[in-house]
Amino acid sequence: MPRGHDDKRGEEASCHGAFDIYFVLDRSGSVYDNWGEIYEFVEQLTNRFVSPKMRVSYIVFSSRAEMILPLTGDRYEIEEGLKKLRKIRPAGETYMHEGMKVASEQMKAQVTRSSSIIIALTDGKLEVYPYELTVEEANAAREFGARVYCVGVKDFDERQLVDIADSKDQVFPVLAGFHALKTIVNSIWKKSCTEIFSIEPTNVCVNESFNIVLRGYDFTRGRSQEGVICVLTVNQKTYS
Repeated sequence: MPRGHDDKRGEEASCHGAFDIYFVLDRSGSVYDNWGEIYEFVEQLTNRFVSPKMRVSYIVFSSRAEMILPLTGDRYEIEEGLKKLRKIRPAGETYMHEGMKVASEQMKAQVTRSSSIIIALTDGKLEVYPYELTVEEANAAREFGARVYCVGVKDFDERQLVDIADSKDQVFPVLAGFHALKTIVNSIWKKSCTEIFSIEPTNVCVNESFNIVLRGYDFTRGRSQEGVICVLTVNQKTYS
């Protein structure tokens, strides 16, 4: 996939962590003139996650939700999903809970639970009832081990997004408007990337008990450590 262009230092940093990313994107009528900037933001961020085990889903919401790309790690399918995403024509209301629900349903359908990230983007204040439903859906996603990040552009209500996201630290305000979305790609990448650099011990004996030590980056994200999922695969057998 083509590389993003927001980092002017030359070679861009990338994340090799293996997890599922759900983009939940506002396609209501208020973003009609700015969908190009939303698309570029998603494309650039997608290109930062380079692990072959990473999977992506694109979901858009307005008066209802639509799954543009079901969860997949196939790079060709991701490219095709980006092409479909680019052609979206925004219209309708801002029902973020519908998009969150589609993400949670995909998590629920997975045979093996995996580390998941939801990146939800909106440009407006949610009405009271949709806001309450969105908080409920975000909490449901966290029950499946997801971390929830929110991007608010221009006329959003930050208090609402703090309640939806894992914490205020996981809310990314873009007050300067849609053209400034590219300026937060690095920030989201840094806060959402979890990688394992090494596992010790590297050799063990049969019938010997031992402790496993993981070394890596950013294991402390999320509201609580109870939401951490550890899955090991040994000789094609999975342990969790």
